[in-house]
Amino acid sequence: MKEPVKPKEEDCCSSGCNPCIFDVYEKQRELYEEYLQSSDTSIQIEENAISQLEYTPFLVVENNNICKEHKLIIFKHKHLGNKKLWWKPGNYFLLYFKSGETQLSRAYTPLKISSAVNNDYDFAIIIKKYENGIVSKYMYNLEKDQETLWRGPYGTYELTSNHFDRILMVAQGTGIAPFISIIEHILNNEYDMTKIILFYCCHSIDNVLFRNQLYSYKSYWNFTYEIYVSFYISECMLKYQEPIQYHRLCSQDFYKLKPFSKKDQCILCGSEEFMNNLKSILSMDVPVENIILF
Repeated sequence: MKEPVKPKEEDCCSSGCNPCIFDVYEKQRELYEEYLQSSDTSIQIEENAISQLEYTPFLVVENNNICKEHKLIIFKHKHLGNKKLWWKPGNYFLLYFKSGETQLSRAYTPLKISSAVNNDYDFAIIIKKYENGIVSKYMYNLEKDQETLWRGPYGTYELTSNHFDRILMVAQGTGIAPFISIIEHILNNEYDMTKIILFYCCHSIDNVLFRNQLYSYKSYWNFTYEIYVSFYISECMLKYQEPIQYHRLCSQDFYKLKPFSKKDQCILCGSEEFMNNLKSILSMDVPVENIILF
């Protein structure tokens, strides 16, 4: 394990990043000290092609529309070398943005898209353009070969095989992104008996991300899902037995999952209001320590 290098004062963008680069350094320093004091310092920790302590350049490979409001942006390391880029299910990267005196960072979930035409890339993200979003507009308009700066991976979610009997995932819009890697990690492990239940909330069918991918997961015995849309489009073609519900998700939709137990986990990802409302509903039946907000 290499000794972490302390960031310079100017490395902090002063935009309230979570985690701050100096907090990350202190944590890395603690791990390094433990490593030096361990009895076996010959153990080598695999180096990542992205750093938690400094920004790493990645080039845009593709920036494609996937629906009316969303784009899929694919990135490749500028100087990968022999290092491998890796992250754990549920992790996120931080993007660095600077325009004039404005410095910001934004968190995005890295993805590996199995259906991508170009497989020569390191990670992808889903972006939604917000009318008043400075960073989302910048991301939305990125061009091929444009350089971007990232650091990570970060995240505290721990996924342990068979630790829970059921994991209920409730996502809103792009909040589905961190759940995809978690779902695939469980489904690709034939020894993991965890049952996955996904409730996915969207404005309309046109806004459903990973629609084909979710439909393909139906073939696994331990995956079920429902998509809740608040706006009906009559001309939209549905797949055979595709579980579309034409109403907003409400407390009654959780009744069919009862009884809950201590062996159930609920993970939520969406707007702050969305997650807090769901947490208040679920906490009546699920231990609060088993409810995770992304």
